[in-house]
Amino acid sequence: MDFSLADGRIFFTNTHERFFEDDNVDIRTRLPGERRRSSCDADRKFTVEEAVEVLGVGWFQFRLWAITGLFSMADACEMMLLAVLSPELRCQWGLSQTHVALITTVVFIGMGTASPFWGILADRYGRRNNLMLASVVVWYFGLLTSFSPSYFWLLLLRGLVGAGMAGMPHGYVNAYMNRVCWATGTMFEITLSAIVIPRLGWRWLLALSSIPCLAIIVLFRYLPMSARYLVGAGRKEEAFRILQSIAKINKTQLPEGELVEEMQDQRGHPKLLFSRSYLRTTLQLWVLWFGTALTYYGMVLASAEILQLHNAKTAGGQTCKCSGLKTDDYVSMIFSTLGEYISLPLNMLLIDVIGRRYTGAVNFVGCSVFFLLIQVHVSQEMLTFFIFMVRGFSTGIFNFVYIYTTEVYPTSIRASGLGTSSTCARVGAMITPFLAQVLLDASLSAAVWVYACICFVCAAVAALLPIETKGRALPQIVT
Repeated sequence: MDFSLADGRIFFTNTHERFFEDDNVDIRTRLPGERRRSSCDADRKFTVEEAVEVLGVGWFQFRLWAITGLFSMADACEMMLLAVLSPELRCQWGLSQTHVALITTVVFIGMGTASPFWGILADRYGRRNNLMLASVVVWYFGLLTSFSPSYFWLLLLRGLVGAGMAGMPHGYVNAYMNRVCWATGTMFEITLSAIVIPRLGWRWLLALSSIPCLAIIVLFRYLPMSARYLVGAGRKEEAFRILQSIAKINKTQLPEGELVEEMQDQRGHPKLLFSRSYLRTTLQLWVLWFGTALTYYGMVLASAEILQLHNAKTAGGQTCKCSGLKTDDYVSMIFSTLGEYISLPLNMLLIDVIGRRYTGAVNFVGCSVFFLLIQVHVSQEMLTFFIFMVRGFSTGIFNFVYIYTTEVYPTSIRASGLGTSSTCARVGAMITPFLAQVLLDASLSAAVWVYACICFVCAAVAALLPIETKGRALPQIVT
């Protein structure tokens, strides 16, 4: 699903203007300073795209970005929750590492299974209704998980949470803002865990972690229907009122004339991803998206396990399966998450200086080096720094692959390119719990070497991408 234009603006706002129409009269509320439409204006036409260009960026977009950032925060909370929850459930329910890993895997299975369902609903009933239902599903089943009486129910409910997450938008603002909001959600979840788990337990953590989704539901009144969707559905009058409201908030004016439907792009067949022009690019991007998700989610999940192993080595004893995270461990996880904030502006600078391909290669090499350093027995401060660097580089990788994928494919197959790449990312995310939790429990060195080798291979794949998109005009058709 695509909820935004190329520049990241979305057509949501509140509407208060009234519209009346009968057989002979067409009366619309005019905005302050808006010119009365003449008979000549009736012959003019404008599309939603053209209207938004005229309306520009203002308070409407800033308010929108603040609200929709909660979607990414909610996703991050649900993902980070799995890392801090694992030590508690393993102890209280006597779970094996394989059982712990499955708790994460079922979330991504739910996401992959439900994605087509959400796409059909969005096309039939509109994006806004889709988002509202997805938010309710994630909040409801996330809250219900806190009452899980057994491991089976926990798996089932977490799978349903994943199914709901599949209906939430991704890339609704831009790659940079998406990662900032994600990092903020991660910080929120770790801080909440440090406060709640020692005092109230993991069930309260599950309940309170649904707060971002609850906030989305409460604020949904500020997210009306997409003007583009309404025009496409033949509901031009509603779309016109929404655009009027945007103009009022931004203190600008709509173009003169009649609102009309945009010419639909000719969508290419997904088989064009495997044309002579894009076959190599497509296969290499699948490898990169797989490695990106495997690396990032692997480090998120492994953080708690690595800190517990470090505590056991420092104490000179064997790892206790029931040793929960200490205050110092939560502090380490918070500081390591700061790597995501710091890396983003540096990565955005680098991507325009040395290009997309080499930026991706640098990030993968950085991940590889610092993954290997994690196996060295050092102080907790130095270990935190190593994890900090992996988190920073892996965030840079996510930024790189999203930007590159949207730039390299022509308009006609861009959605197909992103969709197939996202599928590969989910495969990586399903596999990584068995590396970050099962294999790491058996051998820390084996786990970090697997991650490091995968990152090194991906670095070579990124550097050898056949097309550099820096300074390249966005293609419209497959040549």
